Amino acid sequence: MEITINGKMSELKFNFKALFKANSGYSTIENGINQGNGAVLLFIRLIEGDVTVIPEIIKVAGGFGKITNEDKLFEAIDEITDGGEKIDEVMDELKAELKQSGFFVKTITSYKNQIEESIPMMEEKAKTDDTMANNLQAIKYSVKLLNDNL
Repeated sequence: MEITINGKMSELKFNFKALFKANSGYSTIENGINQGNGAVLLFIRLIEGDVTVIPEIIKVAGGFGKITNEDKLFEAIDEITDGGEKIDEVMDELKAELKQSGFFVKTITSYKNQIEESIPMMEEKAKTDDTMANNLQAIKYSVKLLNDNL
């Protein structure tokens, strides 16, 4: 997919640089430690149909550097989606391109496998920990989404 911002056209590339930027900028932080799951979180938002993930994806995969004018970014999104008329097509194309990236697929699959292996332990902990019990359904839902979309 190509996008033009401030007169600069760029093809979105889901290469190692994009993976690094996704994990650096969009990962959860636990106890001050970056969890390296930014690519996974962006992908989950994309497959859930969260249209607000589009600017983040453009920022990590577009090669525009620091986009200083968000209005120009939003204008570009309006343009590629034909004012929202083609939003589903754009989301599907982004999903397909991301799934073609060996870097993203490897990272997302590894993360998913780690979570799947941890579920029995989380289920045991959920018996005595209300926070874990509340979070476990969301974790299982995320794993299901990843299994259904990879």
